[in-house]
Amino acid sequence: MEGTLAKSSDLTFSAPSDAREILRQPVRDRSAWRRDDVIADRSWLSELGTAEIADLEHAVSVAKQRRIPFSKMRKPDFPLSVLDPAFSRLTDELENGRGFAVLRGFPVQDHEIGDLELMAAGIAAHFGELIVQNTKGTLIDHVSDRGLSFDNIAVRGYTTNAELTPHCDSGDIISLLCVRPAKTGGINGLSSAMSIYNGILQNHPEYLDDLYEGFHYNLRGSGPPGEGLNVTRHRVPAYSYHKGKLSCRYNQKAIKTAEEIAGITPLTNQQKAAVDYVAELANSPELRFDLKLESGDLLMLNNHVVFHTRTAFTDHDDPGRKRLLLRLWINVANPRELTEAFADHYNTGPRQGPYVHQRNTDALNQ
Repeated sequence: MEGTLAKSSDLTFSAPSDAREILRQPVRDRSAWRRDDVIADRSWLSELGTAEIADLEHAVSVAKQRRIPFSKMRKPDFPLSVLDPAFSRLTDELENGRGFAVLRGFPVQDHEIGDLELMAAGIAAHFGELIVQNTKGTLIDHVSDRGLSFDNIAVRGYTTNAELTPHCDSGDIISLLCVRPAKTGGINGLSSAMSIYNGILQNHPEYLDDLYEGFHYNLRGSGPPGEGLNVTRHRVPAYSYHKGKLSCRYNQKAIKTAEEIAGITPLTNQQKAAVDYVAELANSPELRFDLKLESGDLLMLNNHVVFHTRTAFTDHDDPGRKRLLLRLWINVANPRELTEAFADHYNTGPRQGPYVHQRNTDALNQ
């Protein structure tokens, strides 16, 4: 595998200080859905009507007049009288229901990208606060093919057109607004981390200890300078059961490439088997639900209970028609409680994004 990361040496690792409680019973609530469940019950999909669109247009106009930076955008800065009650219900569905939903019909064709970014940030403000997604401090990232190779361990998959492995992003919630779909492919795959857990519990309970202990992650230069730059200082649990809530944090590529970094103990055969089995279940026909996002679709999902992935895609030749999604990472206003070891993904503290090495005022203040 090609790699461009600087090697770390003399790393000082810390064991998670949180006492582990392992859930030995299957998850039975609505978060443990299977593919057939969401095909039969499409209540996860809602379409915007005339009143909702007018509500959005008014809020965009207000936000443009106020010129609020993305980093300081709050709910009153993007006033929604019609959609606000719907967003309150959606917040509950993301946390206590299936963990994902799609809103269809956003007027993406009628606006420039700047207005769409403002709309996405304003909507996010009704759920919580944005966190940065890269070392430049980007709050709204463009998911598009930038001609990079996913075989390079330093490259993040969303900047390529490659098929991605099942994973969770950072932040409590991820928001994906589809501006333009690909010519072919680029299908989003969703799977319930809770149903995957049930499969592990039933078929390979011997994997649970390793999954709860967790794994070091290849940070691809997204951590703070020094020993925390390229790898998590502690093992991040793949599953964590805390105060009655089961949560998941998983990225197959980041886990398996971490052992290429100097100072990291290679995974044991059982650890590799556990990591691979999670991906196998996530991609299984019984659990994986494939969803093609069209222009104007907004997908929101709870990173603690839903995995997502994407098929490879082929773009249009016309640059103005190439696949583009606007991605936001959101920390909700009233989050579930998480252990520190589980919640710190980048050596930057619980529920924080990558370390901003060189503050990009344009990214933070647009």
